[in-house]
Amino acid sequence: MTNSDRSRLLPLVLLLTALLSGCVTLEGDPWAIYDPLEPANRNLYAAIDTVDSKVITPVARGYRTVMPDWAEKGVSNFFRNVRRIDSVANSLLQGKARNAGEDLAGLLVNSTLGLGGFLDVGSRMGLRHHDEDFGQTLAVWGVTRTRYVYLPSGPSTIRDAPGTAFKSWIPSVVLSGGYTFWVGAIDLLSVRADALPLSDARDQTALDAYVFTRDAWYQRRKFLTFDGDPPVEDLFEEFEEEFQKDFEASVHALGI
Repeated sequence: MTNSDRSRLLPLVLLLTALLSGCVTLEGDPWAIYDPLEPANRNLYAAIDTVDSKVITPVARGYRTVMPDWAEKGVSNFFRNVRRIDSVANSLLQGKARNAGEDLAGLLVNSTLGLGGFLDVGSRMGLRHHDEDFGQTLAVWGVTRTRYVYLPSGPSTIRDAPGTAFKSWIPSVVLSGGYTFWVGAIDLLSVRADALPLSDARDQTALDAYVFTRDAWYQRRKFLTFDGDPPVEDLFEEFEEEFQKDFEASVHALGI
């Protein structure tokens, strides 16, 4: 490993050390939204959203306008394929050997027959991308309810932030000296351009963009953690529990 590679990995190692030290499961509903830092999170969200709406989003729209559809799709495929390494590793950590094998096969096929990953040949061959990451691995290991945090990179939790940081660093490590400032900028623009339909829908429908973003992110993480089949919440059972609590409180108030 060169000194350049070490310098790229050092911030990640420090971030992992700091965040994992506080990555413990808190008491309560394992999938309930827990946002005790909401005032600070809202302030950072507002600041980041201002920069995004005035700078990043217009550039991303311009990128989408000037790039032919096939080229834009190819760039998105390339970076997604590079980050597939993360899914392979975390599938193994979760004991999902079949998913790991499928992702590894897709990575190899796309990297060779798919011209370095610009063509998603693997999907055409039925090799699914399972999109596993370290945050999901920690959830499978039992770290479920953790504090929500809004970061410059977007919504996250104390549990998910290290995995998000690692995934963002993968292209710079894999490409090493080839990952220049401009390659990183294209990576960022590609990710933001792919998210434009979602942010547009949020801006058109959400009364509170912060809450909409946070809640949608939680649902997405739950969906991914359970591989697209999250448990169905028993709304009647929840209502029954609340009714029982209210009934007991009323009985206690009456002194019965």
